[in-house]
Amino acid sequence: IYVTHDQVEAMTLADKIVVLRAGQVEQIGSPMTLYEDPDTMFVAGFIGSPAMNFMAGTVSGAGKVQIPALGGRALSTDVVLPSQGPAVQVGLRPQHLRIDPSNGETGIVLDIRERLGAISYDYLIAPGSQKIIVETRQEGGVVEGAHVALNFDDADALIFDAETGARLR
Repeated sequence: IYVTHDQVEAMTLADKIVVLRAGQVEQIGSPMTLYEDPDTMFVAGFIGSPAMNFMAGTVSGAGKVQIPALGGRALSTDVVLPSQGPAVQVGLRPQHLRIDPSNGETGIVLDIRERLGAISYDYLIAPGSQKIIVETRQEGGVVEGAHVALNFDDADALIFDAETGARLR
């Protein structure tokens, strides 16, 4: 048994991780299970670097979630959602987002690009001062201050209950 608060250390050394919060077990599993299939927003945000992006969403019909921070983009999902209207949180990992420089009408701005060699982390600001991190492998000529849109595969989005933080499946 090894105890650490360093998630990178835990992911590197462990075969099995027990994620605790306030003395309560949040989830138990292999490092990649916790990363790919988190049960709660806490686990999803704690495991992985940079952390998962969380954006407010509203259930807008059967299998549909509107995401205001992404210009009102409608997300289609086969997740069992609460009835129309309740708030949810949509989680997207930085590597699942793609910058689209051709559509700057969303109100999303590339604030800072952190170049790390083969990859860059793009820090964006969306409407409502929502901060979003995107992992980029090719810059594609988008400059800091540019207005952009974000694309992603709907299947990569994780949906969480906004009140409890529990994953909706």
